[in-house]
Amino acid sequence: MIKKNGARVRTRAGTNVGLTKTANKYKAELLSLAVSLPFKKVELPEFDSAGFHPVQVRQKRTFHSTDSSVQTVGRFLVERGTVDILTPAQTMDLFKELHWCSYEIRRLTRKRFLTARQWHEAVIRARSLISQIEAAEEELFIANRRLVVSCIKPYFWIGQVWLADFLQEGSKALSNAIRKFDFTRGTPFYVYSQKAVQNRLRNFFRDHIRSGNIGIRPTRDMMLIKEILDNWAADHKDPPAPAVLAKLTGIEEARVQKILPFIRQWENLPLPLVSLDAEMGSGDNSASLYEFIEDVDAEEASQVVQRSEIWAAIDHLPTRARYIMRLRFIEGRTLEETGQALNLTRARIKQIQDDSLRKLRQMLRRGVQNPKM
Repeated sequence: MIKKNGARVRTRAGTNVGLTKTANKYKAELLSLAVSLPFKKVELPEFDSAGFHPVQVRQKRTFHSTDSSVQTVGRFLVERGTVDILTPAQTMDLFKELHWCSYEIRRLTRKRFLTARQWHEAVIRARSLISQIEAAEEELFIANRRLVVSCIKPYFWIGQVWLADFLQEGSKALSNAIRKFDFTRGTPFYVYSQKAVQNRLRNFFRDHIRSGNIGIRPTRDMMLIKEILDNWAADHKDPPAPAVLAKLTGIEEARVQKILPFIRQWENLPLPLVSLDAEMGSGDNSASLYEFIEDVDAEEASQVVQRSEIWAAIDHLPTRARYIMRLRFIEGRTLEETGQALNLTRARIKQIQDDSLRKLRQMLRRGVQNPKM
């Protein structure tokens, strides 16, 4: 037995030592399968028992034919077949199967096989366990699709165009809940997954509302409550309580509490986009919106004229004085730095600067055209 690349290899007459590379390839594949598992480590004592195999729950599926008349929600519920609702015991068995398969794959990576054939058999075993995991996930997903539709019902008013996107987001949330659920804590999976789907749909709806992709069509109750809130804000500092709004509008307090978040979203909606070429006014008084927008970066004409007069006055200064003014007021150098550049003392630079400023004030006062002092 020899060591090669950190792996022990048995050598015999006629054995190809190059199989070590093949063994390393299978080992790397096995490790990548274990690392890519999306489940957290959940281990039960019975997983270590010899001969333990979880119960496989596979319900018979009923397939339905669909045509163009079936709407989005109907197609979502029947595609890939329909099954009965899982019992709590069946749900527990499926999660045990998921985590037992993950445990077996991780246990395979801890073993030390000596030949490429043994590593290959371990990879085949891991692939079989991955297929079993996918089948159990599929069973959980299909049996809980009704939950996604139930969570989407409050958003039916948006229309059929957006329902497909909401179903997609709900499906992602359900799949993620299956992979993140810890069945050992005693929480029912239905409660956990319902919260996960509702939170994701709420965030998805909020993001599209804020961006203006989905417009809110206010109902009569929303407009009534909004009018009362506006009138209340004019006379009171604090907003009214839901019980007060219910008494003023005649709407049930529970419904008022549900409507208030939609009113806040309605108030925070971004304004619709308007083209700069949009015509404002009519007839001879019409003009584009572009002409009404202030250009904050544009300079006033008086500032431009004043700057040009200053530069014209600076041009009448001696060469050394112009250079000192540029170093001091344009490049922002200190008196010491300016003196080092011209080989002059700090006091001399200050003297030339003050004299130049005095001349500039006189030229600007008298006019640059007659710069005689």
